[in-house]
Amino acid sequence: MKKALLATLIVSPLIFGCVSTNDSAGSIDRAKIIKELTTKMDDLGYDSVKIQPGVDEFLNVSAAILKRQRNVMEQYRQLRLNHTDVQAFLAAHQGKTDEELKKAIVDFDAGATNQDEKIAHKLTAYNAASEKIVDSNIQLATDLTVEIAKSTYILSQHGTAVAKATAMNSVGSLLSSFSSDDKKKDDSKDLGKALLKAKDQLSLAMDANEIISIEQDTIEQIEKLQAEQEAKG
Repeated sequence: MKKALLATLIVSPLIFGCVSTNDSAGSIDRAKIIKELTTKMDDLGYDSVKIQPGVDEFLNVSAAILKRQRNVMEQYRQLRLNHTDVQAFLAAHQGKTDEELKKAIVDFDAGATNQDEKIAHKLTAYNAASEKIVDSNIQLATDLTVEIAKSTYILSQHGTAVAKATAMNSVGSLLSSFSSDDKKKDDSKDLGKALLKAKDQLSLAMDANEIISIEQDTIEQIEKLQAEQEAKG
């Protein structure tokens, strides 16, 4: 159910481009992507603004969503750091069927010299922690879908300001390559730039959301194996 819901929510491209996260869970360097996304998020920032009534709410919600997604991504990063043995086990047995994975777990635990070395109970703990993160991620996917839909309308209503800001950004990038002047114009009240920033905030949040959603495949397989074990008593 969760996977189906999440898939429905994240496939809407609208006006945003996402990182290439359609690969299988093990074929992308998620740690590297998470680090890069976190840096980009922090560079954009999460500050609230007060520029124009009717638009401010959208701008501030976009910033708040990015901050929430950043927090969830950090939880996900910590999960992976705290369960390196589980990650290594899953990576070693990536792509195996349920029966093959079940056998791999039994064989691994059979070779353990003590309870702490066994992997089955660690998979259970990993799965429980992952569930909470994925649940938060699904809620964020819902909120992102709503805000991205809003952004399509709002950006179209302020097309002139957005076009001007886009042009100024291009000129600014060009001039910065020829100038060492560190003085920058305060554009915190510029509506066009604020809208472009909100668009980027939602895009980055969607990228992070998609990265974490890949974990749902692993969670579902582990849950299925646990259910079979419980059914056997």
